Amino acid sequence: MPKPHKQIPEIVRAAEALEDELAKLEALSRAVSKIRLDSEKNISKAARELNEAAALPERLGERLTALAAAMQQMQRRQQAALEPLAVRATEIQQRMQRLGEHMQAFAGLGEAAGQLTALLQSEERESPAALEQVEAELARIAEGARALFEQARADDFSDVARQADALKQRIAALRGRLGRKA
Repeated sequence: MPKPHKQIPEIVRAAEALEDELAKLEALSRAVSKIRLDSEKNISKAARELNEAAALPERLGERLTALAAAMQQMQRRQQAALEPLAVRATEIQQRMQRLGEHMQAFAGLGEAAGQLTALLQSEERESPAALEQVEAELARIAEGARALFEQARADDFSDVARQADALKQRIAALRGRLGRKA
């Protein structure tokens, strides 16, 4: 199956037209320079080619103008492509910042859970004051996990929401086990 023919961009066509005219000028310049001016026929031929070459600067100017217009069009296309990228870069930066805030909150909950685990493994874990502190801390962590779950879900961060929900469920299960022990 043949490939579809890609349309040649305007800037390429303009550059090729300019190159063609410039090549004609160079060829005429070389040809006129090589003509021996030793006969009426050669002098007439040199004069004709010189007159033809005299018309080329105007055509070269037209080709340069066309190339400049094509370059301006390329610049407009570039700008049109860059503008949405700038908007997207801002969105990405904002989302990264928001995700960082959620991850920082989750890390804080993890740190609090680690401290609670240390308290539960200490010798003081059986005292009524320690159990009260554990229960209060578990409630605080569970509430933090619930709030993080809601915020992450509202911000469309499903991974963070899932992790926060799992933490909330683990804390609820731990609270249930502690409640049965008391």
